[in-house]
Amino acid sequence: MNINSVLAEYDKLFGNITLTEIETYLYEKIKEAVEEQDDSAIITLLNEMIGLCRDTSQKEKALIYCEQLKKLMIRMNLEGTKDYATSMQNIANAYRAFGLWDEAEEAFQIIEKTYEAYLDKGDYLWASMYNNWGLLYQEKQEYGKSAETLQKALSLIVQIPNNKIKEAITKTNLANSLFGLQTDEAMEQGYSYLTEAIEIFIEDGEKDFHYGAALVAMGDYYVRNNEWKKAKGYYQKGIVEILIHTGKTEFYERVVEKYENTVRIINNSYKWKSNLERSRDFYEQYGKTMIHNLFPEYESRIAVGVVGEGSDCFGFDDEISMDHDYAVGFCMWLTQEDMIAIGTELQEAYHNLVLEQKVFDSKMVYFNNRRGVFEINDFYQSNVEECKLAELVNGQVFRDDLGLFTERRNELLKYYPEEFWRKKLANYLHDFSQYGQVNYARMMAREDYLTANLCISKAIESAMDIAYVLNKEYAPYYKWKRKGLEKSGKMRDILWICEELSLISCQKKAWKNKKYSSSQINIEDKCIILLETLARIILEKLKDRNLVKGTDVFLEHYIGQVLEGEKQLIDKIVELEWKQFDRVENEGGRASCQNDFETFSIMRKSQYFTWTKELLNSYYNDLLLAEQSGWNLITEKYARMMKSTAPEKYVELKKELPIRSEEREIITEEIVKIQIEWMEEFAVKFPKMARNSRSIHTYEDNIWNTSYETYLRGELGTYGEETFVLYGRFIAKLLQEGKNLAYEIMSNTAKLYGYESVEDAEKRL
Repeated sequence: MNINSVLAEYDKLFGNITLTEIETYLYEKIKEAVEEQDDSAIITLLNEMIGLCRDTSQKEKALIYCEQLKKLMIRMNLEGTKDYATSMQNIANAYRAFGLWDEAEEAFQIIEKTYEAYLDKGDYLWASMYNNWGLLYQEKQEYGKSAETLQKALSLIVQIPNNKIKEAITKTNLANSLFGLQTDEAMEQGYSYLTEAIEIFIEDGEKDFHYGAALVAMGDYYVRNNEWKKAKGYYQKGIVEILIHTGKTEFYERVVEKYENTVRIINNSYKWKSNLERSRDFYEQYGKTMIHNLFPEYESRIAVGVVGEGSDCFGFDDEISMDHDYAVGFCMWLTQEDMIAIGTELQEAYHNLVLEQKVFDSKMVYFNNRRGVFEINDFYQSNVEECKLAELVNGQVFRDDLGLFTERRNELLKYYPEEFWRKKLANYLHDFSQYGQVNYARMMAREDYLTANLCISKAIESAMDIAYVLNKEYAPYYKWKRKGLEKSGKMRDILWICEELSLISCQKKAWKNKKYSSSQINIEDKCIILLETLARIILEKLKDRNLVKGTDVFLEHYIGQVLEGEKQLIDKIVELEWKQFDRVENEGGRASCQNDFETFSIMRKSQYFTWTKELLNSYYNDLLLAEQSGWNLITEKYARMMKSTAPEKYVELKKELPIRSEEREIITEEIVKIQIEWMEEFAVKFPKMARNSRSIHTYEDNIWNTSYETYLRGELGTYGEETFVLYGRFIAKLLQEGKNLAYEIMSNTAKLYGYESVEDAEKRL
């Protein structure tokens, strides 16, 4: 193996792909080196892998690689050599990072003795050792020793040409140790080092993943100085860099916790009473009395609250909101009948109340239309504009004895029907892909910076819309979308990347040396890196919700999967199963059931309507893989059933069937036992329905009859490993919830045959 070539390629990967992908690259190269029995290359690659696992907080992996490396070096008789010490430094650093401090201290002492025998005092390896040893003392909170040791490292590093990134990393480490001393002098000295480090990272194009740690350190500095808003900004920017380079590691979670704590402190120190609160107070103090005194017979029929247009209804108001259309007030909602009876009088009474309390001013152009008396149906008039729907479910309802207003509100809160929200999600994915993943790069290649900036803006809004759709929340008017995501906190990683994108302008200097085609990516363009990071985060969220499968971050590719709801997926499964069922060859010739798609479809859909989307997707993949490889899962199922119905024939076929582990066979029998008990319970309650189904038990099998138990056992045997595990979890969850799958399936069957329910079918059979 040409290890130099491998390392050169490895170095180029940083800043272009994620560390997860880099880890895969290293793993494959280690495998190649093992196959070639190239021990020297294995040592080099193991060292790189240990460092990578350390930086991505993968403790177990790192320690395993450490042991492998030590054993290999001992086998090669490298103990006491320079190469051994270099690798031991990497191992010591891993021990240090994962809290094995005694082991790390011992390793550093061995390294120091070895270096004294082999190295010149100006060698960079001394600096590397001091840097890592200093971090050990830092984590042990021995900040004086740490700062002293890191100063030794820095004094060596600054003398080595073209070593600015190492200098920045060391200055960041040294700053953290100085901060730990907590003296004024140490704090200012640390701030100076950290500022210099951040400047180096920025000059380097922010490509090194240690940049995120430097930003977080600066956030820590401002926390110590009680400058919370500055700390929040550095933490957020640091989080973005962590997401770009390493993803959601333990370090990411720790920084997010720091960020959230900072936000809480800022919010607690912000002395602002929202208009929603003031409006509620106004109602409690004045409005309630007015309604009680003037409309006592209608008091329990009037729904009261603050819902609708305006930042205060969303809870987004601040001092700036007060410049227009901002005052206390409340809404009252009446039925159509009550509106005719008292609507005009109630509105007049409300108008007199607000005049008396002097809540109006000259800047209130639209406010009169936002508060006062409304008829419930008119308020909830048909409106498909999403921001208007958001306004119908915001705010607070103070009182609603009738419950009619709240009932309409709760219906809207259920969000869009599944088919419609899938279409919205697909549209936003398309928009993000086109603006952010295709056209931005094309516009930059043409030096059309105006349109490129427009692409960034539209990509940001599309990403925010995706966040709202995935949350199943109506997106407010454009100027409140960011505030809404910030307040909910559910999609904060998407918001953080969007905010960082908004701060970066499209700069010609990133492209000045070379023209790029639309298919090429310029790694110097931070916008492209952020857009791809954003796409990766969105993809993770789509996968978390079992909406898509895949690894390609080009989101346009997933539109088909998103549009495919459960009903469509079930139809595809049944069609593919029927295709395979149609090809099953029977010894006695074609079976009559192979010409009855309607019955086949009803039986299969009855089962699949009970499954989860994740389980359906997995089984559909099983069918696709089988189809692509020329294997027939339906034929396999019937072959497995022959173990009971035709044992002699089964012996001939067994050797052709996929082997199932003993553990899987045991689990299969547990699943079968549970489902048999469900079917027995169903048969007792619904004997007529049960008589129209298969016999239940395997002991009832013969050459003309295959029982439910045997059929189930055969079907379970055809599932792929992932599908089998998911099905087992599905059964366990139903059991835990006290549900009967046999009843659920037979209920679906009854409805598909036109009955109202399984109970209706039982009566009419």
